[in-house]
Amino acid sequence: MALAVNTMDSSGSIRFHIGVNEDGKDITTTRIFSGVKANTDDADLYEFLTALIQLQENPVISVVRTSKKEYVEE
Repeated sequence: MALAVNTMDSSGSIRFHIGVNEDGKDITTTRIFSGVKANTDDADLYEFLTALIQLQENPVISVVRTSKKEYVEE
């Protein structure tokens, strides 16, 4: 049986450091931007996400692209 791989839309996310709680543990939040077309260039997505970062007050922990693929048996 052959395997077909279908590339699906992906998402971009930015994780921010919000502060520290009373126990000294970091408080973080993540903003996810879904519906990124599979053929969107990594550099273009990164440019978009870094433009959004410029509008934020909190420091950034990470910038991530999550891509999805669907496996279909033929």
